[in-house]
Amino acid sequence: MFAADLYVNRLNLLPYFTPTELEMAGARDAADFVAKLKEGIISWSACQHLSPQKRYALSLALRAREIMPEVPALELPRPVAPDLFELNEPGPEDPVLVSGNSEFTLTVLTAVLATTISPFYLLLLDCRGDTVDMAMVYQSFTPQRLVRALLAHNLSERVSHRQLIISGWCAPIQEELAQASGWDVLVGPVCAAELPLFMRDHWQPPAGFWDQYPN
Repeated sequence: MFAADLYVNRLNLLPYFTPTELEMAGARDAADFVAKLKEGIISWSACQHLSPQKRYALSLALRAREIMPEVPALELPRPVAPDLFELNEPGPEDPVLVSGNSEFTLTVLTAVLATTISPFYLLLLDCRGDTVDMAMVYQSFTPQRLVRALLAHNLSERVSHRQLIISGWCAPIQEELAQASGWDVLVGPVCAAELPLFMRDHWQPPAGFWDQYPN
């Protein structure tokens, strides 16, 4: 089986740490910080100045290849039903993630979202079963399909905000999506394993996490 590229090499940790946080951990910059964490030069006990949520999200990013399941490279589209998933009983103020209806995309996103007890809406557009990167190539992730999905699931009545989070692959059509839908559209990361850092304090770890990963 040829494994799909889940773009772990596109993880970008730099935006999530301030110079002060890095200096307090004894690192020159974000790259130095990550390298020293991986090598054990910096321990988790040296990161107590980071919030528990940020430490947890960082631990997930460092274990990205363990968290995200290996899926085969896509030869033909593998669609699942375009649907709205309500994860951890979301309420009207909770975030809405938007992606495509590829079986493999759903498998990877589900694995990442399983690492939090925070509530989310996950809206899958009908992209013929293309993964999001391929949906941009084949132009199957479109403003029209976003509008259709928002209306089909009555999102404007379910949530009190008007904000959607899309994959980093969809950045080129961010403005088109926003104009067509009337919603604010935020561009998230390319790699799903970066989502916990991107969501900041909204990505709450399961109870007892630090008992499993002691300082």
